[in-house]
Amino acid sequence: MNRAQNEQGLAAARQARTELYDTLGQLRERLDYAQRIDDAVARAGHRISAERRENPLGFALGVAAVAAAAGLAAWGIARAVRRALR
Repeated sequence: MNRAQNEQGLAAARQARTELYDTLGQLRERLDYAQRIDDAVARAGHRISAERRENPLGFALGVAAVAAAAGLAAWGIARAVRRALR
């Protein structure tokens, strides 16, 4: 094996190693569900903050609607449990 072939082999190995590290990095990003969830929560927080700044009345109405829905759900569950225990 001459020097030129050796250099070509080393360059090919460097390229393969670079591609492997790139692939491993992409897999790590795709399979890191905890980080993906954290990122999604952060994006949702930013969207909620922006909505609150841009449309405070709509935001307040949305919060009130969610609170009412949660209250109705809790009331319905409590009522069903009470009936089941009679």
